[in-house]
Amino acid sequence: MSAPLSVFTKEEQRGLTRFLWSEVVTGAEIHRRLSAQYGDSGLPRQSVYDWIERFEHGRTSVNDEERAGRPSTSITDSNVEDACAMILVNRRVTIDELANHFEISHGSAYDIIHNRLGFCKVCARWVPK
Repeated sequence: MSAPLSVFTKEEQRGLTRFLWSEVVTGAEIHRRLSAQYGDSGLPRQSVYDWIERFEHGRTSVNDEERAGRPSTSITDSNVEDACAMILVNRRVTIDELANHFEISHGSAYDIIHNRLGFCKVCARWVPK
């Protein structure tokens, strides 16, 4: 008796698709099996067919390929270092002040302070976590 899987990755499902495709299982049957195991979180039918087509054209990897996209211009090493220096000089500097100084978004400034530098606010001052 099989139990539905609750923890899985897209790559795992793609690997199963590749395995079943190599055993000459039809796309509809592959989708049916994935749906039985993964439920509504399984690969959609069209994705199964797309991956089968990729495997038929010689693709062997189940990982996503690198895509062209806009590079991040706000969270750079120099901005992170300069933000750290600004915080160490004035621990009461605000996220908005940093965002305005570097001409970046509030969210990018937040990411630099909290995630990159590891600071949090305590009594209106930035302190290391």
